[in-house]
Amino acid sequence: MFPKSLRFVLLANWIFACFLSFTVVTHWDELAPLPARSAVTVTAWDKSTPTGELRSQIEQFMVDHAITGGRLTDDFAGEQRGRTLYLAGTDPAVAEWLRDGYTDFTRSLTTRVRPFAEAGDQEPTGVYVVLGDYAEAARLGDFLSSKGLVVGERFDRWSLAGADRQLQDDHVTILNMMMLVSVAIAAAGVLMGARSYSIKRLQGLGYASLLLSDVRHAARYWLTGGALIVGATTGFLLMYNGLAAFGSYLLTTLAIGCVLAVAAVGTHALALSVLMRLSVAASVKGELPARTASVVAYTLRVATVIATVVLVERAVATGLDIERREDALTAYTQLGSTSRIGLGSVWSAAEEKQATSVVGAWLRTEDRAGHLILAGRELVQDMGPLRGRDLLYVNDNFLREQPIRLADGAKPAVGEPTLFIPADLWNDRDAVAPLLPSSMSTVEFKQAMAASRQQVFTYTSKIDGPTAPGVANEDHSLATDPIVVFLPSQLGLLDGESFTAFATQGRVLFPNPQVVRDAIGADPGLRRFVVSVTPAATEAATAHNEVIRKFQLTLFGAAAGVLVLLVTGIGAVQIHTRRNAQLIFARHVSGWRFTATHRMLLAFEAAVLVVLVGWLPYQVWRVNSELAVFLRRGMIPPFDPVALSATAWVAISLLAALTVCGALAALIRAHHRMVRAGASEA
Repeated sequence: MFPKSLRFVLLANWIFACFLSFTVVTHWDELAPLPARSAVTVTAWDKSTPTGELRSQIEQFMVDHAITGGRLTDDFAGEQRGRTLYLAGTDPAVAEWLRDGYTDFTRSLTTRVRPFAEAGDQEPTGVYVVLGDYAEAARLGDFLSSKGLVVGERFDRWSLAGADRQLQDDHVTILNMMMLVSVAIAAAGVLMGARSYSIKRLQGLGYASLLLSDVRHAARYWLTGGALIVGATTGFLLMYNGLAAFGSYLLTTLAIGCVLAVAAVGTHALALSVLMRLSVAASVKGELPARTASVVAYTLRVATVIATVVLVERAVATGLDIERREDALTAYTQLGSTSRIGLGSVWSAAEEKQATSVVGAWLRTEDRAGHLILAGRELVQDMGPLRGRDLLYVNDNFLREQPIRLADGAKPAVGEPTLFIPADLWNDRDAVAPLLPSSMSTVEFKQAMAASRQQVFTYTSKIDGPTAPGVANEDHSLATDPIVVFLPSQLGLLDGESFTAFATQGRVLFPNPQVVRDAIGADPGLRRFVVSVTPAATEAATAHNEVIRKFQLTLFGAAAGVLVLLVTGIGAVQIHTRRNAQLIFARHVSGWRFTATHRMLLAFEAAVLVVLVGWLPYQVWRVNSELAVFLRRGMIPPFDPVALSATAWVAISLLAALTVCGALAALIRAHHRMVRAGASEA
């Protein structure tokens, strides 16, 4: 008889294949438009050439060498995530895309296509896609390297060694976890059908006949179920994106579906061969190769416990990161064309001095003219009471765009130099002045108490200074209760060296980037050092798109991990009850309690529970123990102590409850069935 469990796993595999294929193709499309067959990732550049000149050289190279492609930049498209493809080349596809645009596979992203020349003066780092093969991407990469750009990777669309390696590895991990599900369910189906197979063996059927019959039924069910599920998915995609890139989606779905089907049917065949090694009498009783089956089941369960906890922790951390980014994201979408400048590299002490003189003087002039926003940021790192707090240097434009609230709720007057100190640091306010640059030692600052628990937008997600593991890549655009140093623009309190340092960190911005273009156009000396003008929202859009992709994958991976845990728990119960069938029945009729009867399995599940609940707290304890070593030695710790959030504790508790309760429910059901069946079942 064709096992019902194999029917279930074949149907579940098709559903999983359609879902994972949707995730994979969405990820590919978000990395680069699907027609792009290869790409080059530029991670940095030496800033030796102004971006406008460099852009023209890249475009000319692509035209001269018949390379069709362009540069991708992330941005915002109203309520949606967006990106712009600056396209170049002589292929007719360029004119077609510029005219008709590109239809994204995913509706969560909008792609706009523009001529390559419209990239303007933005920094040249990022992804350059090529519609041709890998050889064309390699030639483009070599050219970019010759122009001072650092090419991190040249990759092919279908290569697992391509860009965004970790996310691609996550796809493989999730697929492997579902293969474990298929293996577990398929094997359990054979084990639970031991009596039926034994009866057929008594009727004279051999292994080949039994397997051929099952495979024939499996193929018919797999094809029928696949046609129905893929057909339903096609209808969904027709409404979702008008079947954009449907060929890529269908091929991916079929590939995943075939891999999972082979794993399930192959496991079925292997489990059936193991079953055939038992005597017919033992098979009729439902006995199994006890020790081997138990070891395999328990090993699989322990491995999936740890893997799932890690996936859940990553999903929670990424979800919290998205939540933290929401307020900052709103601020970025309202920036419009506000841009930060990029300063070129200098190669000698004399050039550095000249850059500081030229750029610093220009920025001080623009500050007095009210053309820029100063958003300087430092992290206090000494061992005093202010350690770890943000120190913001701001000007008039910053306060107008990002007002600071006083303790009484009033808006501060823009006038004399002022230190806005959070209420919780008010008693330590005298420790603030020594933190300021020596050039401000003679400035008389007014002190004002700022409202507690207010978040200030700082125009950049980067943070200077040591951070806890995993925190460095999170968004730090909002500073909570910072110490704000207000420097009125007209007084010129910030010297040219400090202005240049802040500009190098991307903390000097121009609401109207045309001011910068006009200045470097009129001053060749300034053009030597100011090499790019990049919208501040671009960096935020790139980070936001990346974290959304990561969250989608980690959330799906966590769900797949929970499913694996449930299945392995049920499998362990099935093996335990079948292996000890006679012993369980004998203990029951002898009056043993349920907990005593199954004490070995319950002890193992208790260990699983300890690992589930204790793994992440152990990791936190380990990190904090390392910090304690620094404190005992009188050293400044490299980062603050870490702790699990309430959301993480809730997720861990739910995971533990679901996993253990699932196994316990399966054990109770199997126990009652065995008791009701009596000695014949045993």
